[in-house]
Parts: sequence; structure tokens; C-alpha cells
Amino acid sequence: MTKEEILKLLLENKAYLKKKFGVKKIALFGSFSRNEANEKSDIDLIVDMPSSFKNYFELKYFLENLLKRRVDLGLQNSVREYIKEKIQKDLIYV
Repeated sequence: MTKEEILKLLLENKAYLKKKFGVKKIALFGSFSRNEANEKSDIDLIVDMPSSFKNYFELKYFLENLLKRRVDLGLQNSVREYIKEKIQKDLIYV
């Protein structure tokens, strides 16, 4: 899977993500956004959505099935500032 394929799938499902999970924004970061991923890399995503334990895990499950790879999912409102600063340059919003 490539960065472009991930972004395409997310874009194609953007309306569904908003309707089903309340996703306002979703962004790719990490090794895939930097074109440094390998066959063992997970997909790092950060989302802006209402915080709910159930919603979070349902979204994570949906994304892992959609992308056919393990997803590391961060909530924008719960990411620590020093991490936000570190990943800011890698973020690619859909």
C-alpha cells in the first residue's frame, strides 16, 4: 500500500466517516506520509471527532478493514503538545 492509495481510500470514505463516526478531520502522518514505510509499518492517522470509547474502537476497526493494515489512531484533542509539534510537518489532511 502506498501513501496515495491510503489517501484515495480515505477520501472515498470521507462522507461515511463523517456520518457514521462524526469525523471532522482526518490526517495521515508517520512513515507512510514520509514515503518511508515498509511491509511491517502501521498506518498512523490522527482524527478530529467526538470522543467516545465505542466510537474510537469502531472507527479503528473500520479503518483497519478498509486499509488492510494495522492502524495507529490518535485523537486530535488528546494528543500531547510535544507530539503534535513533532508530527506537524508530516500531517497530510484528507
